[in-house]
Amino acid sequence: MNKLLLFLSVLSASTITFRALHRATERAQAALVSHEVEWEAATNRLAELNAASVSLRNEVKVKQRRLRQASSHPKVSSELLSLLEGQTFDQHSPAWTELRDQLGIGWDSSDDYVLVSKRVLKQIGFPRLLSASRATETACAVLAISDDEQSGIRAALQRARDLAWSRVQRTKPAGDIVAQYTIPSDPLLENSISNNFSADITAVLGTERADLFLHHYNQGWGELKHAFAPNGQEPVTMTIRRSVVDGEPKLSCDIRQGNSFSSEVIRYANYPYPWFDLLFPGGWEAIAQREGFEFPKDFKTQQ
Repeated sequence: MNKLLLFLSVLSASTITFRALHRATERAQAALVSHEVEWEAATNRLAELNAASVSLRNEVKVKQRRLRQASSHPKVSSELLSLLEGQTFDQHSPAWTELRDQLGIGWDSSDDYVLVSKRVLKQIGFPRLLSASRATETACAVLAISDDEQSGIRAALQRARDLAWSRVQRTKPAGDIVAQYTIPSDPLLENSISNNFSADITAVLGTERADLFLHHYNQGWGELKHAFAPNGQEPVTMTIRRSVVDGEPKLSCDIRQGNSFSSEVIRYANYPYPWFDLLFPGGWEAIAQREGFEFPKDFKTQQ
């Protein structure tokens, strides 16, 4: 009996002790989980504080830089202030130069570019056409002419060339004459070419750029007219003759306009007047092919 009581007592004590240890273990585990949660929260908070600290440092640096720039920025003159407030309209005021400097677009701001107003641009002369076949690189840069617009200009020039060629009169070769063309003066045709060309360029570039390209200081169309039409009111006759000089065949080109006359030996890639290259874009070779005559063997190498 006593042993049974002793066993029950020991069992009861063991049970109580086990439960106490179990509860202690649960409390320890709960405390550990709580500490882990608190540690994770603290870690996240620390990361947020570090990020905020970096952001604040960057913001301070930006403000310090702006402060230095503001403190070193030159003062605005009364003339510039009047210009900005719309109280002066003097186009030659030094305030314009000051304004460009303040905006960082003054003369020394770039090695390659300088900003000018459209008013000034209208007074600047530069070549618009290259051999009356396309817009020059300068014109493309100044007027921001795109590749598609350049193609449109080429097409307009070709249409003008076709109209100019329509007045050229061909004479059938005879004797020592292997080719002969006469270019009559035709003001009405020139006026038609001018109007059509202006309309074509305006359609390609728009009114403002077309005006700069064509008409200002007689640019654009003036270049084209000089290339398409010989000067003067009298017709121009170009005659190509075959002859023999010192036993060698030679070709010469005679140009006659009224009382004016010139003659020279035909040389490769050497053309008498600007209008020749436009009316005969294929050069001497194209004329020879059209008229059926041959060049001397040393044509491309003779000086």
